Amino acid sequence: MIYPASTHCKAISSAAVLAIFFVIALSGCAAKTGINSSAANPQLTPETQLTFDYLVYQDYLSRLSQIMRSGDRSQEAAVESARLQQEAVVVVDRILKVDPKAQLYAEKASLFWAAQQIDEAREALKEGLEKFPEDRKLIMSLSSTYLVENRTTDAESVLQEYIHKHPDDLIVITQLARILLEQKKFAQALDTLKVIPAEKRTTEILYYYAKASAGLGLTKQAIRALQKAVKVKPDYLEAWGELAYLYELGKDYDAAEKIYTKMLEFPEASNHIRLRLIELSLKLNNPDRGLSLVLEGPRNTAFLLDSAQIFLNSKFYGQASTILDIFVLEKEIPDAYYFFKASIAYEGEEDPAKALNFLNKVKPSSDHYDRSLQFKAHLLIDLKKDKEALTVLRKGQEQFPDNPNFFLIEAALYMELKQPEKAEETLLRGYKNIPDSPQILFQLGTIEERKGNIDNTLKYMEKTISMHPDHADALNFVGYILADRNEQLDRAMVLISRANKLEPDNGFIVDSLAWVHYRLGNFDEAWKNIGRALSLQPRQPELWEHYGDIALAMGNKKEAAKAYKRALKFAPNNSELRRKLDSL
Repeated sequence: MIYPASTHCKAISSAAVLAIFFVIALSGCAAKTGINSSAANPQLTPETQLTFDYLVYQDYLSRLSQIMRSGDRSQEAAVESARLQQEAVVVVDRILKVDPKAQLYAEKASLFWAAQQIDEAREALKEGLEKFPEDRKLIMSLSSTYLVENRTTDAESVLQEYIHKHPDDLIVITQLARILLEQKKFAQALDTLKVIPAEKRTTEILYYYAKASAGLGLTKQAIRALQKAVKVKPDYLEAWGELAYLYELGKDYDAAEKIYTKMLEFPEASNHIRLRLIELSLKLNNPDRGLSLVLEGPRNTAFLLDSAQIFLNSKFYGQASTILDIFVLEKEIPDAYYFFKASIAYEGEEDPAKALNFLNKVKPSSDHYDRSLQFKAHLLIDLKKDKEALTVLRKGQEQFPDNPNFFLIEAALYMELKQPEKAEETLLRGYKNIPDSPQILFQLGTIEERKGNIDNTLKYMEKTISMHPDHADALNFVGYILADRNEQLDRAMVLISRANKLEPDNGFIVDSLAWVHYRLGNFDEAWKNIGRALSLQPRQPELWEHYGDIALAMGNKKEAAKAYKRALKFAPNNSELRRKLDSL
C-alpha cells in the first residue's frame, strides 16, 4: 500500500509552533535526519503534543516513502524501514487515543501491510471499525486482508454484511462481484449485480454483469450488457475485448474482426489485440489480410515471432516464412528464426535435411536449444539415422537431465526397433533423474503391462495418479484394470468417470466407462457408451469385442456375432475372439 498524505493537522497557533520547535531543538533533531521522537513530551500541552505527534508521524511516513521510492533493497534499508514503521505505529496509536479518525486506522493498517504483517493490519482495521463501523474504506481494506490469504469466504462475508446495511453502495457491490467472478462463482455474482436498477448500472457494473452472464452460458444477455457499456463509454477497451471474444465463441468471426479492427484505433491498444485479429483473419481464410496486419505492426522481435507462430499453427507456411525473413535484415538474427525455419522446412516443404541445417545454427546458449535437440532427434529418426539420433538424445540427457522428453524419445525409438529391454532401461534412467515425471511413470507402466506384469503396471499408474491426480490416461488405466479384474468397481467407476470428464472425446476412456458399467450390471449404460466409443475408435478390435460381450449379456446374439466378426477382421489371429464367435 502507498502511505497516503495525512490531512489531520489542525491550524497551529504561533505559540504552539514556537513550543514545538523549541522541543525539536532541545532533542538535537536536524532537518537532514528528520524528527525522531516516539515518546510524549511532558513539556508540551495536550493540544501542542497532538500537533507535534502529527508532525512526527508525517515525518516517519515521508522517510518511509523515500526509502520505498528509492528502490533500495539493501539490508540497511530494510532495518531502517522496520524501525520507522515501528515508531510510526507508536506515534499513530498515541494520536488515535486523543483524536481517533477512520483514515488514521486505515493508515495504521497500511504500515503493517507494507511490512507484510497481515494479521496486525487486520486487527488495526477491526479496531477502526469498532469506532467507525460504516466506513467503506476500512471495510474494503479488511476484505483485502482476507483475499491476500485466499480466505475468499471471509472476504466475501465482510462485504456482504456491509451491503446488507448499505444496499445502494455501488462501489462495494462492484468489489464483491469482482471477487465472486475471480472465484468463478458466476451465479452469485449475477445475483449480486441484478439487484442494482438498470439506470444505476455503471459501465464497470455492466462489464461484470456480462462476465457473470457469460460464465453461466447466457451469451446473448452478456452481449447486450457489453453493448450498453461501450455505448456509454466508447473507449472501454476491456468491454470491447470481451465482446469480441464472445462473438468468437459464437463463431461470428466477422463481428469479432470488426471489433478488433476498431480496437486497434485506441491509443492503448496492445500487440495482443493485433495478434487476435491476425488469428481471426486466418480463421476466415484470409492470410493476406493477416500478413498485412503483421507488416503494418511493430517490428519488435516478440511480436514478429508470435505472428510467425500463428501462421505456422494454421499451416500457412509461406506467410510464416515471409515474416521470419524480416529478421534477415537485422544485425543479429534470433535463434527462434532458425527453429521456426526448420519447422517450415519439415512441415511445409517436407525437407528434413533442410530442417536439420537450420537447427544446426541454433546456439547452445539459446532458450530454444533443448527443443532444437529434440526436433533434431526426431528428424534423424525420420531419416533412419538412428545412431546419430541416439547421440543427440544422449547429449540432451546430459545437458538437460530434468527434461523427460529426451528419455521418452529414446525409449520410443527402442520400441520401434523392437528392443523393449533397452526402452525400459532408458525410462528407468529417466525415472532416476526425474522421479516425479508423469510421462515416464506412465510409460514404465505400459511396458510392464506389455510384459504381463499387471501388478507392477498398477503400481506405476497409482503412483502417477497420487502425484498427478488429473492424469487422464493413468486414471483410465487403473480404472480399467480394476473393472477387468472385477475388483473395487465403485472406485473403478470414480476413476474412469474422472478421466472421462477430463477427456470426454477419448474413445478408449469411453470404452472403459462402458466396461465398468457392464461389470456392474448396468447394461443399458454399457450399451450406450460402447456405441459412442466405437464411433470415436471404429478400428479397435478390443472395443468390438466389448461390444460383442455387452450385446451377448443383453441377449442379442446376432449383434454379438457381428461384433466378434468385426473384431477378427482387425485381429485375425486372436484365438479368444474365435472361441467366442464359435460358441454362439
